[in-house]
Amino acid sequence: MQTKRRRPIVSKKKTTRVTVDFPAAQHRKLKAIAALEGVTLQDYIRSRVATEIEESYISDNDLKPVVKKIIKENEDILKRLSNK
Repeated sequence: MQTKRRRPIVSKKKTTRVTVDFPAAQHRKLKAIAALEGVTLQDYIRSRVATEIEESYISDNDLKPVVKKIIKENEDILKRLSNK
């Protein structure tokens, strides 16, 4: 039985790859749910994460200092590595 696939929820913005490991049973369940909804596993997970982020109680203003700190730490690491 073929199901009609929905259009993927993909932004035209720059993306970054994230690898997530799931237990085999959970992976099978996620894949089955995605198939029932007519989307790829990747698109299913993306849409669920996007929904979670949108419904989050953390505001963008709360995130800014955290993001700046992460960027600063990465810049420091890059500087140290480039000096070796």
